[in-house]
Amino acid sequence: MRRPQIGESRVHRFPLPPHPIAAEQARLLTKIALADWDLRDALDNALIIVAELATNAMKAGDVFRLSLTRQGDTVLIEVWDGSEALPDRRRRSVDQVDGRGLLLVEGCSTDWGWRLEDQGGKTVWAIAGEPVTEGTSPLRM
Repeated sequence: MRRPQIGESRVHRFPLPPHPIAAEQARLLTKIALADWDLRDALDNALIIVAELATNAMKAGDVFRLSLTRQGDTVLIEVWDGSEALPDRRRRSVDQVDGRGLLLVEGCSTDWGWRLEDQGGKTVWAIAGEPVTEGTSPLRM
């Protein structure tokens, strides 16, 4: 799948280590970028998306990259890791405690997907920024 077509007005890129605190670092960097861009409506969903994608990328066991691109009131979140294992968004059984991260990404984003990269690895992306209207759930499951 190709990168979604949104014009790049501003971009932040960060390499992150495969360390247990990387997801929290990614959330902090996202808070800073979205505050700089004044994208308060996208913040909550973006933080959930970034934490889930960073947690998945850490499992590849190498440095991964977080990229945040602003276009208007949306933010494109991209996380690259060195693994070519495809993202798995299957529903898990109720007795499993993990494996629901991509369902959260799907529910908190206006669109998401992944692509294999020519240089190796894969990028998982999601777009956050359309506010949830009153009376609807932020999770579309």
